[in-house]
Amino acid sequence: MNILITSAGTRGYLIEYFKKALKKKGKIFAADCSKYAPALYNADNYFIVPTVADKNYIDELFNICQKNDVNGLISLNDIELPVFAQYKSKFLEKGIKLVVSDPETIDICYDKYKTFKFLKENKFPFPKTFISLNEPLREIKSKNIKFPLLIKPRKGSGAVGIKEVFNIKELQNGFNEKDNLIIQEFIQGVQYGIDVFSNSSLVPVSIYAKKVIRIRAGIADKEVTVYDAKMIDYIRNLIGKLGLYGPGDIDLIKRGDEYVVLEINPRFGGGYPLAHAAGANFPKKIIRLINGDLLEADFRRYPDNIVMMKQDEIVIKNFSNFS
Repeated sequence: MNILITSAGTRGYLIEYFKKALKKKGKIFAADCSKYAPALYNADNYFIVPTVADKNYIDELFNICQKNDVNGLISLNDIELPVFAQYKSKFLEKGIKLVVSDPETIDICYDKYKTFKFLKENKFPFPKTFISLNEPLREIKSKNIKFPLLIKPRKGSGAVGIKEVFNIKELQNGFNEKDNLIIQEFIQGVQYGIDVFSNSSLVPVSIYAKKVIRIRAGIADKEVTVYDAKMIDYIRNLIGKLGLYGPGDIDLIKRGDEYVVLEINPRFGGGYPLAHAAGANFPKKIIRLINGDLLEADFRRYPDNIVMMKQDEIVIKNFSNFS
């Protein structure tokens, strides 16, 4: 089996996880739009490709897959997911499985206002979210919400573009409907990152929860595993209604006894290595999905108090003869 991972970026560890899961019974290829993406050089072979915005991007990937007998394709980039979801059937016609959720699920996750509406409709606690200025101003006047509030891109990744505002003037100056922004209630509590995996029937089969110790550049770089049966049941119910396929990542705040979902990302999360260390092994599950196996649910207790502490790794390459 051969697998292509796109937008490899800095996730060399994921490439290594996949290589180990394959047990030398295939190859892991990596693609990125930049030759300076260090994870490329962990792969068995790599490809420099256009960005997803390029009209030839999908054709380029399709050609790479056909020339290299690729059986499965997975992206690590939020921006690629809506595009990949639209082309699942085209690739599948040639025996190439795109491990990506359906377009409707991707749309709910990628658009934060649609995430809010999904949570509201399914009666899951959520931060109050607005797409116009008048609504939060009325809520502030009625004392239903209070500062600080968050202004963030309606469609975005990580913490890029998020502003914290502390008064009405800052709110008015920072928000413009034309910029496709949302205003969101700031939720206080203990933050968790949840790694989830669903099978080909869109049924969640694996959930790992980690308490966030520190966030850097919008991504948790210090976390600790926490086994919370109530939280796992809550996420199991949520993901079952969403219809996720493959790996996912959820940002959640525990406020008292209440779980409040902040974001749902239908791809590998930045904190996945800790779940992997606790036994998750999503790459192995992806290989089984590509093989057509129906994965059974496994929610056995995993160990508490395993800590992840990220550090930078240096990759040195000589580009004198780069091609």
